Amino acid sequence: MSFLEYKYSDKRISPWGGMRLLQELYVRCGLREKIASLDLPKPGSNRGYQASDLIEGFIMSVILGAKRLSHTGSLRHDTVLPEIFGWSKGMASQSTFSRFFRKYSEQDSRRIFRTLQGWWFEQFSIDKLTIDIDSKVITRYGEQEGVAYGYSPKKIKGRGTHHPILAFAAELNMVVQARMRKGNSTDLSNFEEFFNEIVSVLPAERIGLWRLDAGFYGNAPLVLFESKGTKYIMGAHFKRGLVNRISKQTEWYPVLDKRQKSTAYTTFYWKAAGWKKERRFIVIRRDKRVDPDARGKLLFPEIEEFESYTYTALVTNLEFSGDVIWGLYRKRGDCENRIKELIYDYGIESFCLSTQAATDHVFRWIMIAYNLLALFKLEVLRKKKDIPTLFTLHFQCIAIGSYISKSARKTLIHLAARDDQKGFLEKLFRRTSELRPPFQFSIA
Repeated sequence: MSFLEYKYSDKRISPWGGMRLLQELYVRCGLREKIASLDLPKPGSNRGYQASDLIEGFIMSVILGAKRLSHTGSLRHDTVLPEIFGWSKGMASQSTFSRFFRKYSEQDSRRIFRTLQGWWFEQFSIDKLTIDIDSKVITRYGEQEGVAYGYSPKKIKGRGTHHPILAFAAELNMVVQARMRKGNSTDLSNFEEFFNEIVSVLPAERIGLWRLDAGFYGNAPLVLFESKGTKYIMGAHFKRGLVNRISKQTEWYPVLDKRQKSTAYTTFYWKAAGWKKERRFIVIRRDKRVDPDARGKLLFPEIEEFESYTYTALVTNLEFSGDVIWGLYRKRGDCENRIKELIYDYGIESFCLSTQAATDHVFRWIMIAYNLLALFKLEVLRKKKDIPTLFTLHFQCIAIGSYISKSARKTLIHLAARDDQKGFLEKLFRRTSELRPPFQFSIA
């Protein structure tokens, strides 16, 4: 077997030519201008990086697959990216990013992202959005501030963790608000504060429905939703009082979905201990004899007539039929896919700095990168179904060989693309060039 000879070249070649698309999207949607207008720390000297350039570099490094601040170092050798984005000082180093993010307090993060996210969602002309709230225990391997021994279902017991909470706008597949919490936090820790952050970003009149799993079940969150006059569906815990109430139900109705032949529901009003009023409950029952994979809890295994049934309970202030409410609630599961994407593609489980405030700040900027790509999928790719992941986008339109040439005071980026790929890229460039907020979406 023969081997190809090799030699070196000083020609400026980059594998990330497709970032030219992202740069135009970033500018045309107004995000670059908005970030530059925020009250961010000023450089300590004339030779320092501008804060907006650091933020921009970090966002783009996340989009390119960085999972730690140290990964940004590999991008420092790319001379095409600074030309695309106009970074006069190039990509910053790990130590520069680390010092920059440590300047922020938790109050700074809340102030900055309340302003930024509030502006972002003003750009979307949708009257009513569905907000899905979920949390995730993520494992840490160091002893950074905020890492605590919490519940970690898939790792060694007692492993240090963080416990972020996130709110998604389901129709847009975007993050409305997010916070990195200490590892020993529960689902309901600081929930009222988080709720207030959400409605400061997205006014209650723009929220059509809240959906939450049983981890958030309790009177206090329900009172918050009702105080804003909004609708909700929340999973319920099977405490003794609720189980006793379910045992008295005799009327069960089939769910009108041919794919769920083993599923039935019942509905009733009930007041839990400590509540001031009754609320409506929907209970879903599935037969494991028909569907061995039926999820839910076995409530009456000792009673032969009911030993094969699993149960799921919901509390809601919607007035639709039980099977419609069940159908609406099941769509909440998609936010779990969004969290998995944030873990595996955007590195939220890997970015962890020495202070809790810095970790939270980095975490929130990752959400901005995520939302920017969500806008790309909606407005440029125009994908509502079969939405590609970040790494799929790398193969489709970001990882493109490129180099820069300059002639007659004109800078040009050359993209290595076949004829069929050229047509695809030209379509994306055309759509990007036409991009103007406010953005119109049909949620039908």
